[in-house]
Amino acid sequence: MTLPAFLQMGRFSVFIWGAYGFTAIIVFLNVVQPLIQKRKMWERLRRNLDDDDGGGEEVVDEEAE
Repeated sequence: MTLPAFLQMGRFSVFIWGAYGFTAIIVFLNVVQPLIQKRKMWERLRRNLDDDDGGGEEVVDEEAE
């Protein structure tokens, strides 16, 4: 069997290569999407920590005393 004959796969080549392509896209997304979500989560946590820090100074309400 030659390489061109293998790649053509008769009349089913569209379905076979389409299934390979679809599977490759799904596997790629299953790897990349969690990495992107993880990076976004760490950025959000870092931003929240920076917002909550406040420079270490406690604000005292003098009217309440």
